[in-house]
Amino acid sequence: MIGSVGRLATTNIQLQEAKVAFERMYEFASVEPEINQSNIGIIQKLGEINSLTIKDLSFRFAGKSQLLKDVSLTIRKGEITVLLGEVGSGKSILLQILQKFQTYEAGEVLINENISLKNIASDTWRSKIGVVPQEIKIFNGTLLDNIILGNIIEEGEKAIYFCETLGFKHFFETLPQGYLTLVGEEGINLSGGQKQLLALARALYHQPNILFLDEATSAMDSKTEQFMIDLLEKLKSNLAILIITHNKNIAEIAEDIYELENGMTYQTQTL
Repeated sequence: MIGSVGRLATTNIQLQEAKVAFERMYEFASVEPEINQSNIGIIQKLGEINSLTIKDLSFRFAGKSQLLKDVSLTIRKGEITVLLGEVGSGKSILLQILQKFQTYEAGEVLINENISLKNIASDTWRSKIGVVPQEIKIFNGTLLDNIILGNIIEEGEKAIYFCETLGFKHFFETLPQGYLTLVGEEGINLSGGQKQLLALARALYHQPNILFLDEATSAMDSKTEQFMIDLLEKLKSNLAILIITHNKNIAEIAEDIYELENGMTYQTQTL
């Protein structure tokens, strides 16, 4: 009887796991496609993206109170814009909205002051932006695989040259096998700062028009952080950059500084 009871308990666990898997599969299958085919191609007509303007934006999760009430800010090509705010103020949610992972409730997000973000297909828009998020997704492969996210045979030499040109060589070639170092699942073989450098190299390699950084130096030492600051100042003439941070050193290089508090933005500096 003990053996039978043990097998019955094991079966129950398997049934519970199957139920969870089925619910997740059902949730995934019920998600509506993001891409609106009628909008594909709009962004190509823009050419260079010179500005991203957020006007009176508000957001709430379903059934929850308003998280963002009145958010307004402008990101311009050739400038670094910094957004400050306490933990839980909604900074990362705003970044998700700008990536089209969340839909805002009211207000407007405009590209070059005249094209609504809602009228741009998600895949088209995301091909124009680079993002270094707080939670960096790293795949079980080589460092080069994670930078390219594509055909390493065709693009390997190009990616290495790109990293050397921007100064990543000093950091990446110190790894055991350099660019061919296996980083492990979720980057287990990398330090926090190395993960952030990898994410920055990945974002820049795909030649974005706009760069979003969410606490992108939080795990870096002072030397690595200074490298990143110098690199952003070097590249900003060809980019519009938004940095979400608590770091005062990063804020010092910004042309515009906004603070997010109680769901509203306040501009504290402009040059």
